[in-house]
Amino acid sequence: MRASSVSILALCSLLFLAACAATPTPHPTASVTVTFDLALGGSGFSLTVYAQDVETGLTYSQLYSSGAHGGVVLPTSAPLVFTVEAPGTYVFYSNMINAPEDYHFGATGCGPGPDCTQSDLKAIDVVPGGTYQVYFSDRSGERHAPVPTPHAPVSVPWVR
Repeated sequence: MRASSVSILALCSLLFLAACAATPTPHPTASVTVTFDLALGGSGFSLTVYAQDVETGLTYSQLYSSGAHGGVVLPTSAPLVFTVEAPGTYVFYSNMINAPEDYHFGATGCGPGPDCTQSDLKAIDVVPGGTYQVYFSDRSGERHAPVPTPHAPVSVPWVR
Protein backbone atom coordinates (compact mmCIF):
# COMPACT_ATOMS: atom_id res chain seq x y z
CA MET A 1 0.00 0.00 0.00
CA ARG A 2 1.28 3.42 -0.82
CA ALA A 3 2.00 5.99 1.89
CA SER A 4 -0.77 8.31 0.67
CA SER A 5 -3.34 5.46 0.85
CA VAL A 6 -2.28 4.67 4.40
CA SER A 7 -2.52 8.36 5.32
CA ILE A 8 -6.01 8.65 3.85
CA LEU A 9 -7.13 5.46 5.61
CA ALA A 10 -5.74 6.73 8.92
CA LEU A 11 -7.42 10.11 8.46
CA CYS A 12 -10.77 8.48 7.64
CA SER A 13 -10.47 6.27 10.73
CA LEU A 14 -9.75 9.28 12.93
CA LEU A 15 -12.69 11.21 11.48
CA PHE A 16 -14.99 8.23 12.05
CA LEU A 17 -13.85 7.88 15.67
CA ALA A 18 -14.23 11.63 16.24
CA ALA A 19 -17.77 11.55 14.84
CA CYS A 20 -18.70 8.66 17.09
CA ALA A 21 -17.24 10.39 20.15
CA ALA A 22 -19.10 13.63 19.37
CA THR A 23 -22.50 11.95 19.08
CA PRO A 24 -24.39 13.00 22.21
CA THR A 25 -26.07 10.34 24.30
CA PRO A 26 -29.79 11.13 24.55
CA HIS A 27 -31.03 11.88 28.05
CA PRO A 28 -33.95 9.86 29.41
CA THR A 29 -37.17 11.87 29.36
CA ALA A 30 -40.66 12.00 30.83
CA SER A 31 -43.82 13.52 29.38
CA VAL A 32 -45.96 16.07 31.27
CA THR A 33 -49.34 17.22 29.95
CA VAL A 34 -50.31 20.69 31.19
CA THR A 35 -54.04 21.51 31.17
CA PHE A 36 -55.62 24.92 31.76
CA ASP A 37 -58.92 26.10 33.20
CA LEU A 38 -58.53 29.86 33.03
CA ALA A 39 -61.10 32.57 32.30
CA LEU A 40 -64.02 30.16 31.89
CA GLY A 41 -62.67 28.55 28.74
CA GLY A 42 -60.57 31.40 27.49
CA SER A 43 -61.18 34.65 25.74
CA GLY A 44 -57.92 36.06 24.56
CA PHE A 45 -54.88 35.46 26.65
CA SER A 46 -51.41 34.14 26.02
CA LEU A 47 -49.06 32.69 28.59
CA THR A 48 -45.48 31.57 28.65
CA VAL A 49 -45.55 28.29 30.56
CA TYR A 50 -42.46 26.99 32.34
CA ALA A 51 -41.35 23.60 33.64
CA GLN A 52 -38.35 24.05 35.95
CA ASP A 53 -36.19 21.52 37.79
CA VAL A 54 -36.14 22.61 41.43
CA GLU A 55 -32.50 21.62 42.03
CA THR A 56 -30.68 22.43 38.79
CA GLY A 57 -32.87 25.22 37.44
CA LEU A 58 -33.11 23.48 34.05
CA THR A 59 -36.06 25.30 32.47
CA TYR A 60 -38.33 24.47 29.55
CA SER A 61 -40.90 26.92 28.21
CA GLN A 62 -43.78 26.92 25.74
CA LEU A 63 -46.37 29.40 24.53
CA TYR A 64 -50.01 28.79 25.44
CA SER A 65 -52.51 30.94 23.56
CA SER A 66 -56.25 30.82 24.04
CA GLY A 67 -59.16 32.48 22.28
CA ALA A 68 -59.40 35.94 20.80
CA HIS A 69 -59.71 39.45 22.20
CA GLY A 70 -63.01 41.31 22.12
CA GLY A 71 -65.12 39.22 24.49
CA VAL A 72 -65.30 36.16 22.26
CA VAL A 73 -65.55 33.06 24.43
CA LEU A 74 -63.98 30.04 22.79
CA PRO A 75 -63.37 26.50 24.03
CA THR A 76 -60.29 25.89 26.11
CA SER A 77 -57.21 25.43 23.95
CA ALA A 78 -55.50 22.06 23.73
CA PRO A 79 -53.17 21.10 26.59
CA LEU A 80 -49.42 21.55 26.26
CA VAL A 81 -47.11 18.57 26.36
CA PHE A 82 -43.64 19.04 27.87
CA THR A 83 -40.85 16.53 27.36
CA VAL A 84 -38.47 16.97 30.30
CA GLU A 85 -35.23 15.30 31.34
CA ALA A 86 -35.77 12.52 33.85
CA PRO A 87 -35.31 11.80 36.62
CA GLY A 88 -36.02 15.22 38.11
CA THR A 89 -38.37 17.24 40.29
CA TYR A 90 -40.23 19.99 38.43
CA VAL A 91 -42.51 22.89 39.26
CA PHE A 92 -44.79 24.52 36.69
CA TYR A 93 -45.77 28.16 36.42
CA SER A 94 -46.73 30.73 33.82
CA ASN A 95 -46.65 34.45 33.09
CA MET A 96 -49.26 36.31 31.06
CA ILE A 97 -47.56 37.63 27.92
CA ASN A 98 -49.10 41.11 28.03
CA ALA A 99 -48.56 41.70 31.78
CA PRO A 100 -46.12 39.14 33.21
CA GLU A 101 -45.60 40.92 36.54
CA ASP A 102 -49.33 41.44 37.09
CA TYR A 103 -50.70 38.09 35.98
CA HIS A 104 -48.89 34.89 36.74
CA PHE A 105 -50.02 31.46 37.83
CA GLY A 106 -48.30 28.68 39.70
CA ALA A 107 -49.44 25.06 39.53
CA THR A 108 -50.23 24.42 43.19
CA GLY A 109 -52.18 21.21 42.82
CA CYS A 110 -55.56 22.96 43.14
CA GLY A 111 -58.24 21.36 41.03
CA PRO A 112 -61.51 22.72 39.72
CA GLY A 113 -64.05 23.77 42.31
CA PRO A 114 -63.99 26.19 45.19
CA ASP A 115 -61.22 28.68 45.72
CA CYS A 116 -57.89 27.32 46.83
CA THR A 117 -55.71 28.80 49.53
CA GLN A 118 -52.60 26.76 48.63
CA SER A 119 -49.95 29.06 47.17
CA ASP A 120 -46.82 26.86 47.32
CA LEU A 121 -45.89 25.37 43.96
CA LYS A 122 -46.62 21.64 43.73
CA ALA A 123 -43.49 19.82 42.50
CA ILE A 124 -43.72 16.50 40.73
CA ASP A 125 -41.02 13.85 40.69
CA VAL A 126 -40.61 12.43 37.18
CA VAL A 127 -38.92 9.19 36.19
CA PRO A 128 -37.69 8.13 32.73
CA GLY A 129 -40.57 7.10 30.50
CA GLY A 130 -43.19 8.40 32.95
CA THR A 131 -46.27 10.41 31.98
CA TYR A 132 -47.72 13.04 34.27
CA GLN A 133 -50.56 15.57 34.42
CA VAL A 134 -50.38 19.18 35.68
CA TYR A 135 -53.49 21.31 36.07
CA PHE A 136 -53.68 25.13 36.10
CA SER A 137 -56.71 27.01 37.35
CA ASP A 138 -57.22 30.67 38.14
CA ARG A 139 -58.11 30.04 41.77
CA SER A 140 -56.66 32.66 44.09
CA GLY A 141 -53.89 30.42 45.44
CA GLU A 142 -52.54 29.84 41.93
CA ARG A 143 -52.92 33.51 40.98
CA HIS A 144 -50.82 34.53 43.96
CA ALA A 145 -48.26 31.74 43.98
CA PRO A 146 -44.75 33.17 43.79
CA VAL A 147 -42.90 32.14 40.65
CA PRO A 148 -39.18 31.32 40.49
CA THR A 149 -36.49 32.91 38.39
CA PRO A 150 -36.10 30.79 35.24
CA HIS A 151 -32.81 28.91 34.76
CA ALA A 152 -31.92 28.97 38.47
CA PRO A 153 -32.57 26.55 41.32
CA VAL A 154 -36.08 27.16 42.70
CA SER A 155 -36.00 29.36 45.79
CA VAL A 156 -39.73 30.11 46.17
CA PRO A 157 -41.87 27.85 48.39
CA TRP A 158 -42.72 24.47 46.87
CA VAL A 159 -43.95 21.10 48.14
CA ARG A 160 -43.94 17.56 46.75
